[in-house]
Amino acid sequence: MYKILICDDDAVFVKELEELIKECNKNKRELEFTRYYSGEDLLNNLTMDSDVLFLDIQLGGTDGNDIAVQLKKRRYQGILVQYSGVYMPTPETIKISPYRYLLKQAGRDSLYKDICEIFEEMDRMKTCFTMEASYNREKVILQTSDIVYFTHHKKGSIIHLNKERSREYPDAKLITPYNFKELQEMLYYVGFACPHNSYLVNMHYISAFNMRKEFLELDGKIVPAARGKAEQFSKEFTRYIKQKYRENLRWDIQ
Repeated sequence: MYKILICDDDAVFVKELEELIKECNKNKRELEFTRYYSGEDLLNNLTMDSDVLFLDIQLGGTDGNDIAVQLKKRRYQGILVQYSGVYMPTPETIKISPYRYLLKQAGRDSLYKDICEIFEEMDRMKTCFTMEASYNREKVILQTSDIVYFTHHKKGSIIHLNKERSREYPDAKLITPYNFKELQEMLYYVGFACPHNSYLVNMHYISAFNMRKEFLELDGKIVPAARGKAEQFSKEFTRYIKQKYRENLRWDIQ
């Protein structure tokens, strides 16, 4: 089941978008649609376990950009897709990093291609959306998007969460039973890679990347990078960035 949310005050476009999404569903996934016609309705009744939210930037009442900020504060885990009749992301929403921006007036072929890629991203997210771990000998379920990196442990791997979520687990280590080889196979399609034999990192959190000086910065933490892994890691990071932003980037790895 794929839960799809659409928030737009234009009922006609909501219907058109829903039909296009159904047309793009080439693999005949089971779809469940929820429609919101105002930002207030969305924030008051948000389905937190949804797979994707198509959010109009230009809404009457609460602005779509403001809603995106609220979603970040609530730790919404689904894929955020913003769209508008005019391309107008703000500095605030750029920080939130929506998966994709769409233009309403874009040609049907362009929108079709974008939505098919969004389906592919939903498929990837489904492969490993949550991670089981133990904390003080109790089982906990974590969102993989909250994990910044893993380090080795004799019983599997240690999970290191982002600053906000780590405050919830101050007294003991979070241990997952999977080793690095298993984690790499599980998490490859959701943006994890190894810059060093001792670290498996979530590339979403990378804010500084210098393989020549042998370090990465993730969520304010410095993690070592190995020269021997520079070429492969740079390829994986470039693939991740292209997948997310569809930009052609080049990295100096010498």
